[in-house]
Amino acid sequence: MDVLDHSCSKTGFGGKMCVDGTKKWDEEISTEFNDDVLNNKLTEESLKAAFAEIKHVNLSLLKDAISCILISVEKNRVGHIKSLHQQLYTDGWLSGVKLVLYVEHTVDANDLPTALWRFCNNLDPKRDSVLAENAADPGQMASMGFDGTRKTPELDNFHRDWPNIIVADDNTIASVDQKWERLGLGAFVPSPSLKFKSQMYGEEAVVQEM
Repeated sequence: MDVLDHSCSKTGFGGKMCVDGTKKWDEEISTEFNDDVLNNKLTEESLKAAFAEIKHVNLSLLKDAISCILISVEKNRVGHIKSLHQQLYTDGWLSGVKLVLYVEHTVDANDLPTALWRFCNNLDPKRDSVLAENAADPGQMASMGFDGTRKTPELDNFHRDWPNIIVADDNTIASVDQKWERLGLGAFVPSPSLKFKSQMYGEEAVVQEM
């Protein structure tokens, strides 16, 4: 692993996972699985009402036929994400959902670019993946969950330093804004640092001169 990867449990050593997202040939398609249909009770409001630790739910990818949802969770116990994922699957909430990406409760799962950035940064796939499946019904679709939350000594037995978000200082932001048009970068994009300086996302933002 890159030595700057803070999510792996040991410096420079961690897990990797390859996911085959290509179109499948007939001989690659298993005939043992049923075509699950999404359960009508799967809404952000219903999930938040049923589970107090769930703060945000992003179902937008389902509308584009991408079988993946994002959930913001406030962890409060050891093994919380893995047990929650299994419960969601067992209770029928994840019918037809192949992937669930879990992020910290301070991250708005509905802010997709930020949530995916935080998720990818905070994940070691070997340690942080859980496959929920029904052993009694091998024809039921399985669901993979990934724990992209912040790891702590108390809840995750994680003892490496976890970095804060680094943001640009105001002078740097203003300098980039002023020269944006002549940089040839396309339509103007406000500095992402502004979002983290105002929202803080539960961690202390560290201002760095660039």
